[in-house]
Amino acid sequence: MLKGSEIVLQCLRAEGVDLVFGYPGGAIMPLYDALDGSGVRHILTRHEQGAVFAAEGYARVTGKVGVAMATSGPGATNLVTGIADAKMDSVPLVCITGQVRSALIGTDAFQETDVFGVTLSLTKWSRLVRTIDEIPEVIAEGFHWARSGRPGPVVIDIPTDLLKAKKEFSGPVKFIPHARPADAKADGGFTDTIVALLQQASRPVALVGAGAKLSGAIPELRQLLDDLNVPTFATVHGLGAVPPQAPYYLGMVGMHGTRAANMALHETDLLLVFGARLDDRVTGDPTRFAPQAKIVHFEIDPAQLDRVRPSELAVIGDLAETIPAFQAELRKIPTHSTSSGQASRKNGETWGTPLPDWSGWRAIACGPERAELDPRGLAQPTIRFLDELFSRLPQDSVVLADVGQHQMWAAQRYRSSSPRGFITSGGLGAMGFALPAAVGVQLAKPETCVLCVSGDGGFQMNIQELATVHRLGLPIKLVIIDNKYLGMVRQWQQLFYQRNYAETDLSDNPDFVEIAKAYRINAGRLSEDAVREYPVASETGELIDRFLRSPEPELLVFDCAPEANVFPMVPAGAALSEMVFEEE
Repeated sequence: MLKGSEIVLQCLRAEGVDLVFGYPGGAIMPLYDALDGSGVRHILTRHEQGAVFAAEGYARVTGKVGVAMATSGPGATNLVTGIADAKMDSVPLVCITGQVRSALIGTDAFQETDVFGVTLSLTKWSRLVRTIDEIPEVIAEGFHWARSGRPGPVVIDIPTDLLKAKKEFSGPVKFIPHARPADAKADGGFTDTIVALLQQASRPVALVGAGAKLSGAIPELRQLLDDLNVPTFATVHGLGAVPPQAPYYLGMVGMHGTRAANMALHETDLLLVFGARLDDRVTGDPTRFAPQAKIVHFEIDPAQLDRVRPSELAVIGDLAETIPAFQAELRKIPTHSTSSGQASRKNGETWGTPLPDWSGWRAIACGPERAELDPRGLAQPTIRFLDELFSRLPQDSVVLADVGQHQMWAAQRYRSSSPRGFITSGGLGAMGFALPAAVGVQLAKPETCVLCVSGDGGFQMNIQELATVHRLGLPIKLVIIDNKYLGMVRQWQQLFYQRNYAETDLSDNPDFVEIAKAYRINAGRLSEDAVREYPVASETGELIDRFLRSPEPELLVFDCAPEANVFPMVPAGAALSEMVFEEE
């Protein structure tokens, strides 16, 4: 005979869970009571939003399902932002919430909230458990949906009386999904169609998104891109999927993407999309997105197809399966015509019509005149600081960025080949994400250097998690880019609202160095003058090295100019080719 709470924990262990994040309360208390000796380690954050973001950070860096726990009412509703973030960014997440007693559901009992209803549109799957007998099946099915297909969040709401009740328990169960028709992978001949489109193309490009990382197909993708050798760029969640030193790689694309990436995407006549949903931050004005291009969209989630404009070919399925199939076909043909114009042969076998010679297109798209973001922007001390910081990071470090100007500066300057080395809240753009997410990342990767880059606005949204960092002694390296504004909003106000800085002034910020010290975390400050010269002064370099190499948590505040802006920038309603490079 086991309590429902004990059954829950045994089922979590059966799913491979040994670490959860949460905050206790009345309705979830029986589950906390059963933690001791369960084999599941619980991390107490100082806010439920901190718990769900920490669970996300753990999931994003490991690929495993992250687990967060909260009580009923405000505990559960405090998870909602993280649940929405996981849905937008395809993060496998299971949130277990306590609910009021079954007999009280629907009576507006103390701390009662319809968690199932509140989160219905934000989850892949959710369930209000009605009987103790359901618990094993519900948990098994929840984990299946969280990690299968396009990953995402699941909510399991359990009344407190079921956590206290007892039943005979024979062990966890395994969920077996009902047989479903196989996904239509553009019939068996999709590779022939893509090859034919490539043979007709004069300016092909490739766009890489988060799906490439989630599929685990990074080695296969990199081999394919090496074979294609076409101009390639990434979404913010695709950063790290393509080695930055690859000669065909143009960096990040979109609203704050590089000049080279945005121009190549605007000029292409064939766009190969690998696991990206083509949201508005990537496309700019959708009616003028890649206006001359035919689109081949590799995607696991059919719901993400044709949202901006129809594709000529949708390849539905896991990239781990579809990329190798495409590459096998591609390797049967030469990259360009022979001098005689005839198809090449290998071992007597005709390979078919050769692919065109795209060297001229590559020379334009990857040429030096498009190589940098913007000479004016590169002179910014903040960019120099991030370049210096990133250049000194140990190999295989993980960089987390919060949301705002610092996020885009960090994404532009990130140069790692680590597929899971850059983590941010992309689709939802949730300020306050990075600090608690860094907790989850550091717990998942205790020997890894974890660098958290925040703005002065977002940092204060979950600043209480400094207590979690201190309690656990996590050696996270925290950077605050302090411009004393809500910088991204202020930039828009400057450029498009006649400098009406309505409610974006943060000039009364607290002293973050002193706050960190109050949490018993080492802290220091660096001014713009310290990095204005290049190379930086030896004492500045030594300070950054000490900061990164410290075995303890460290916070470094960088004083950024209040009106520093992120360029290039694609204004709302503009095409990618209509980038702004400075205030007009």
